[in-house]
Amino acid sequence: MFMKYLFILGARDPEMMLIETLVLRARHRLAYALADERRVYAGNAYKADRTSARQGEPHGPIVWVECGLADTSQPRDIVVDHHHEGDPGYDMPPARYWEGSSLGQVCQLLEIEPTPELQLAAAADHCLSAAYKGLCPGVDPADLRAWRIASRSNWQKINPDQLRATIEAAIEQVKALKPISIAGHEFFDAMDHDIPELSEASAILGRPVMYSMPEPRSGRIKVGALNGSPDMLWAWMNCAREVLGLEDVYGNPIRGYAGGYLRGDILQRA
Repeated sequence: MFMKYLFILGARDPEMMLIETLVLRARHRLAYALADERRVYAGNAYKADRTSARQGEPHGPIVWVECGLADTSQPRDIVVDHHHEGDPGYDMPPARYWEGSSLGQVCQLLEIEPTPELQLAAAADHCLSAAYKGLCPGVDPADLRAWRIASRSNWQKINPDQLRATIEAAIEQVKALKPISIAGHEFFDAMDHDIPELSEASAILGRPVMYSMPEPRSGRIKVGALNGSPDMLWAWMNCAREVLGLEDVYGNPIRGYAGGYLRGDILQRA
């Protein structure tokens, strides 16, 4: 009899759905991280109250996938993640995207060999811009773009041609953005622009952008930077804290993103 892991899954997204499928196919147990009796979303995935696991059922080590309890005094047996410093995948460069991505980490636990589709999914999730630049071994940028159209249109339940047209329009809008200097580095200013598929277009072009957007669940205004080099994004994060006055600054420059939130007092004065 093989040892069964208990996987605790965080917020629902395409990668997590794929992980769930693989876990169930391998006949391991799974449950969800819950907050206020509902499955967590990205904004509260590490502030769970409890899990949906049934008490008393036997299981092996608990694997926490991109989530955690608000009570950080409770140890986690195994962590699968790449979002925070100290996570197994946090420092993994594009060349090691398989080990860096949560999907790849789960596959390694389950002893699942990478397939072309799993490689595309792992590279896209861990470092999309680098994958489009051809920096992820075994991932062809043209194949990645086609797979992204197919998988994301299926997830969004829209026609692939509609998504493709939206991305093409976004590419033209990103090309027209004006540069802005942040901490001595050039980003393209999308702060006052509503560009659907901004992230995808920026990644395809390899153009670093700075943007702002309201978060529907929390009501906070997020300011972020995407698809710059690690040096650019480290500098952006320092500037966000010390010059822009953002709070809860976060990011993983190796993976190509950073962000923070406007302070409440700034919003009240605006």
